[in-house]
Amino acid sequence: MTYSIIGRCPRTGAFGGAISTSDLAVGSRCLRLSHGKGAFLSQHRTDSRLGDLGISLLAAGQGAEDTVSRVSASSDDIEWRQLGALDARGRAAVYHGRRMYSIYTHSIDTDCLALGNILDNDGVTDAMAAAFVAAAEAPLGERLMQALEAGRDAGGEVLDPMKSAAIRVTGEHGIDAMDLRVDISDGRAIEDLRALYTAYGDRSGVLRQVALEPDGLPVMRGLFEKSIDRIAELGLEARFPTAQQRANWTLRD
Repeated sequence: MTYSIIGRCPRTGAFGGAISTSDLAVGSRCLRLSHGKGAFLSQHRTDSRLGDLGISLLAAGQGAEDTVSRVSASSDDIEWRQLGALDARGRAAVYHGRRMYSIYTHSIDTDCLALGNILDNDGVTDAMAAAFVAAAEAPLGERLMQALEAGRDAGGEVLDPMKSAAIRVTGEHGIDAMDLRVDISDGRAIEDLRALYTAYGDRSGVLRQVALEPDGLPVMRGLFEKSIDRIAELGLEARFPTAQQRANWTLRD
């Protein structure tokens, strides 16, 4: 009841993934990423520990085939699982458990792997991989969003509506470029994720500066002045002497 895609940007070393399902809160369970090292999917009666193991192996330099083999061998219940790995060189590997009863497929193309189960038809993941490759000049997040939308438009899951979706893209210094999740939706999870992705825009740069160079980012004037007013209203100037120390902050409108 899940369809997903993991992809790599060979220029930046970023890995990313996008995923949707008719269950709740899929973003926290199935997708694991390591910047410059790989991406791993664990879905269908998901055991998130398999994803944790898979990404740890990729991060240690293991290839996709060895990683999937080792993760598969680690679980007595592996026949219920669907696994996918994309390694640092862009190689992909998958495992489809024999206890899956639905239409399930995978599609491997340049720097990507699309994976799905309980699908409407056997062309869903092909459409996802094709959309990812066709958008080669777009940022990785946009390529992943277009791939997820292509999967939806190709039929998606056999049991609608889609209730959750997520997209994540890694970045340098352990700071993700984005990690956006729709954990509950009224049947429009992918559309809601697109709206969230659009609203997020180019905030990754600002958030990276907040983390790495906080002194270089001016304080928002409205928040600064409102804080001073509230401190004064509550008589807390001695405890929070911001007004007397204005010169310590650079403001922006």
